[in-house]
Amino acid sequence: MRAKIKAITFDLDDTFWDIGPVIINAEIKTREWIESSLDEEIAWGDYESFMLLREDLIKKDGRLAYDLGALRRESIKHHVRHAFSNEKQLDYFVESAFEIFFDLRQKVTLYPHVKDFLNAASAKLPLGILTNGNADVKKIGIDKFFKCRFTSLDVKSNKPSSKHFKKAVEFFNVLPEEILHVGDDKIADISGCIRAGLNPLWFNNKSNEWDLDLEEPPQISSWKNALEYIEQNYEF
Repeated sequence: MRAKIKAITFDLDDTFWDIGPVIINAEIKTREWIESSLDEEIAWGDYESFMLLREDLIKKDGRLAYDLGALRRESIKHHVRHAFSNEKQLDYFVESAFEIFFDLRQKVTLYPHVKDFLNAASAKLPLGILTNGNADVKKIGIDKFFKCRFTSLDVKSNKPSSKHFKKAVEFFNVLPEEILHVGDDKIADISGCIRAGLNPLWFNNKSNEWDLDLEEPPQISSWKNALEYIEQNYEF
């Protein structure tokens, strides 16, 4: 028996676009701007030290775990504080650097057929966004397809916590099992939505193996025939 759905929610990063190269480019360009502006080389450290810094900042201020913008600003501030004796000038510089990063972070390339899928799907069902990230769908050009967007900052938590999913249930005024959630992350999206009672659809374009102690979910690997798959396997 096909599950009856009344809405579809989606993750963003690595579901509609490949975010890795975008973040790397944004990081590099922002660091170049900072060093050029300060006329000095900054000891950024390696990836491990970058992650350890983030962990340390989150330990000091728990809200940074779900506020990526604030976390990014604090990380930048950590590396440039020595160059400023005036706190207002420091904050202004950090904000300028963050704006450069944030703008570059939106320079994503949609996977093939994403817009075609969203255009067709949004004509059949209301669509929503449930993301741990801070992508600006208006800047990316896909905001018109969605009825709602809930970020980690909105719900003060990160998937796989149930808060994103509960927010979607409340917004669409449906039962959890009447929402289909589509995402790439096995834990944050798929395990999270299953535990919250939603129907999972795993976007798996990298041929990853299912290795969680849960029943393997249905999956798609591209957006070309995604709507056809949904129409064949779900009732709405």
